[in-house]
Amino acid sequence: MNHQIRTLLIDQARKLTPITYGDIMKRLGLDHDSPGDRRILSNELYEISKLEHDHKRPLLSSMAMYADLTDHGPGFYELAEDFGFGVKKKLAEEFFGFAEMKRCAEFWKDDEHYKAFYQLAPLVTYNHPFFNERETDFLHAWGGTVYDKHNAEHVAAKNFIISGPGTKTVYWSNALIKLLPGFETFNWRMWSQKGWEDTPAGKKRVARYKTYTWARIYKVGDENKDIFFTVGLDGHGRELVYKMDYYFEKNSHLSAAQKDIVDKNIPKSLRWRSIPVGDFENYDWQRLITLTRDFIAENTALYDKLIRLAWGATTPEEVFSNVLRKQSPPTKGITQLPPVNPSFQANDTDYVAEAAEHKETGDAGEELVKQYEKQKLLAAGRPDLAEQVAIVPNGLGYDVRSFDADGNYLCIEVKTTSAGALTPFYYTINEYIFAERHAGSYFIYRLYNFDDESNTADFYVLAEPLKELLLQPIVYKAYHAK
Repeated sequence: MNHQIRTLLIDQARKLTPITYGDIMKRLGLDHDSPGDRRILSNELYEISKLEHDHKRPLLSSMAMYADLTDHGPGFYELAEDFGFGVKKKLAEEFFGFAEMKRCAEFWKDDEHYKAFYQLAPLVTYNHPFFNERETDFLHAWGGTVYDKHNAEHVAAKNFIISGPGTKTVYWSNALIKLLPGFETFNWRMWSQKGWEDTPAGKKRVARYKTYTWARIYKVGDENKDIFFTVGLDGHGRELVYKMDYYFEKNSHLSAAQKDIVDKNIPKSLRWRSIPVGDFENYDWQRLITLTRDFIAENTALYDKLIRLAWGATTPEEVFSNVLRKQSPPTKGITQLPPVNPSFQANDTDYVAEAAEHKETGDAGEELVKQYEKQKLLAAGRPDLAEQVAIVPNGLGYDVRSFDADGNYLCIEVKTTSAGALTPFYYTINEYIFAERHAGSYFIYRLYNFDDESNTADFYVLAEPLKELLLQPIVYKAYHAK
């Protein structure tokens, strides 16, 4: 994709001034009379608009028109049809291109949009072979075997582990630290583990094949603090693993007391995340690295707290306050809505006080999410985006504006309760319609177990809430019928 054309179209959008196809070609040194050069421009405009459409932004190619600036070319309406806007003939009749041009102007005149998306992050490509089932099974089969350096098969097995899953684990961790400023990795390809074996002559020092490969990822300066994130391939469980961990062996720099306190305070949900071998076909390096980069960025604030807890003078109560703990969405739920059976009995509920309490809890939840998103983006090396995270005014259909580390917009609705994960919550028609119109960039963060004293909560994310929730109407807006 040509970044020069894209930024030119953005500049034109901010001025609400279209540019002709011929002018674009002149700037690029292309010949307008050449069918081949015209195809080059057409392909570039398609790629630019596809990128914008994939990220829920207006079609930038609407800013390019014929020389008389009276209409767009047939290629524009063909791509609009491809992207699901309607039938190209009808779109042309309804001057869809001009409406889209206006949308471009409104979007790009917003200084926050311009700052966030004008310059795109450089595209990273990963060409290394990905993990496979054979390597996983090999670790599973050889794990625990005592190594014999005089056995050619053993030597070949060692070399296979080093050059295969070992090298890939190194590649994985090296790619991650490029995306996580301030982090470094220890990823020497240790294929064996030292131990002892009983023999007729007594105990003998031996090396055994490991059932796994691993790399540690930690902040610069924390190498000897022995608290880290781990990524690798686990042959025992036949899965790729990423987790928060600590070094608990005898030669750890952590004392017994430090190990105990770290062990008690690493959340269970972060101790082991995995991708089973059966799902490898659904992954490539881009998806795996993005997933694990986000995992580390999302939990960097907790990592920092663990470091302070183990190596500083603070207490668990001081460290583990003002924090969100990300969990997986609950697997339990309901398959059909419960019946509505009002009791019609009097009660003395103070609805004003109850509403005030709910608002206070909701505001605290929104603030926690805002800080969580800021910390996540800072850890991922995007301070430019972190400073734009904000709680938005009421009525917009969501609560917190944020971004992912690649700069894509996140519209986050926050629902907070002090009760459990499956507690129902209220959902307005305004929120529902916004979710419908912004699928892919709209998320619900469901905060539960909220503790107002420590200002902490667990939470999970609903990425497709209208598919994941059962909605029950309980309030109606009433109009007088004729």
